[in-house]
Amino acid sequence: MGKNKSFIDAYGAAATELESLLKDQDRIEGRILALRKTMNALAILISQHEGQDKDFMDFAAAWLRDTFDTSITESILRVINAAHLPLTASEIRNELKELGGSLAEHSNPLATIHAIVSRLTESGRVTETLKDGKKAWVRVERTIPNAVVAMMKQFGEK
Repeated sequence: MGKNKSFIDAYGAAATELESLLKDQDRIEGRILALRKTMNALAILISQHEGQDKDFMDFAAAWLRDTFDTSITESILRVINAAHLPLTASEIRNELKELGGSLAEHSNPLATIHAIVSRLTESGRVTETLKDGKKAWVRVERTIPNAVVAMMKQFGEK
């Protein structure tokens, strides 16, 4: 039992460290989103200052797009994960606009968002809830699953 107990303790320590790192990752991704919004807003101001043409805006948009080569699904998931409260489809759309993401190629952006959050809900990556009577979505907390804790207790007691 001695070796098995050591392995179980090591597993528990690894799970605890992983949970801590996931929290750090969430904090960092939230900060990255905030900086993307800031950079997009500043690029708009720079491109509008003193009659400048849109060259800077095009440059900034291309740089952000190349740096953060993500799908709309990934962007929506990141927006929801960074939010502290549930977001409706309209709020998700507004957040995507602030990031500089273009929804122009989608004929019905809200329908696209609804389809994506439905898939994210089905896969367990977000949770559907209600906000002011409207569907909204919130992040799924990433913690050590209760099953892992129970398993560690069960095997640790033997």
